[in-house]
Amino acid sequence: MREDIEIRAEFLGEIYKTFDKERIKLLIGDEEKQVKINYNMNNLVKKAQHFSVEIMMFIPGLAYSNPSENELTFIIATQKQYSDFYIVPTVERLNKLMKSSNFTIQDYITLIKNYLNLLEGYPKKAVMGMVPINIPYQYIGELMGIYIDRGIESFCIDVGGRTALSLTQQIIEVQRSLTKNKIDAFIHATNINIGRAKKGSNTITAKDVLSLGLGFDSIGDNHLRPYIRDTIKNPVINLRLFDKDAYGYHKIQEAREIEEIYPVDSGVKPEYLLDDSLYRRRKAQAMFNYEQISMETERLRKVIGEGAVASYVRNKRYVDMDSFKAITKVKEGVSKVRSLEEFLR
Repeated sequence: MREDIEIRAEFLGEIYKTFDKERIKLLIGDEEKQVKINYNMNNLVKKAQHFSVEIMMFIPGLAYSNPSENELTFIIATQKQYSDFYIVPTVERLNKLMKSSNFTIQDYITLIKNYLNLLEGYPKKAVMGMVPINIPYQYIGELMGIYIDRGIESFCIDVGGRTALSLTQQIIEVQRSLTKNKIDAFIHATNINIGRAKKGSNTITAKDVLSLGLGFDSIGDNHLRPYIRDTIKNPVINLRLFDKDAYGYHKIQEAREIEEIYPVDSGVKPEYLLDDSLYRRRKAQAMFNYEQISMETERLRKVIGEGAVASYVRNKRYVDMDSFKAITKVKEGVSKVRSLEEFLR
């Protein structure tokens, strides 16, 4: 987020950090390393406060398997300080790990149970169950059962860097488990991909935003892509800007293309999107998209209340019929939406 850009939007704060085995060992064994991460976390929280973000979520992504008790309690203590939820860690690219090593779903279930057991003794706070859906369908019901048996009613869906529409069976199973147990859950999705442009097209159907129609109450970023940081000038624009009126991401490579699609209600000025620094340009792009998606989420709430969401979405220019049908079929079993504040009381 860039504090020099003022925008009007409602945000849910998502802090996502990847921990490999070496990094977390340094954090629990070297207080200087701990001071640095806490400094970074405090800065992120201050930035969130600048944008009036009231609810923060710290999602830990593990780049290794079988964390120790010390490593899990360090994560819990960090969430106690910087998150409104205790959130079960995800294991990044879990599907590939299960195929390329001896790590099994039972190992992840053990991680979940160890984490939940270790919460005893910490101040009470809402718990969010982690459900990686980029794993075989047969395991989703078992994961949901563990959380439901413990009275957990809020969930974080790790889409694993894919589009949610490519894994609808897993999402249907999540919703089936909730409906069967009469649970009106809050569901946040992370590591969700926006989709790809069709051949010969300069527009990407906004499949991340469309996933709100699958029963997700909020969506975060895709944190599994390479992190780009630069200090030198980079003349290639190469942006992806969300169009809330058409449900597409425009691929922008020239300044004139921004002018063609720029909405009058945006607080992110075109010059911010044309910054010479690739890093600052990407930050401006993120803020533009956050702003426009937030505005569209507010609009969707009104449409849903009027019972006209199907016709509303179908009339969006870049929503293809396959995506619309997939959403319609999954939505039949979606649990009732509850406000996030209910889980934090």
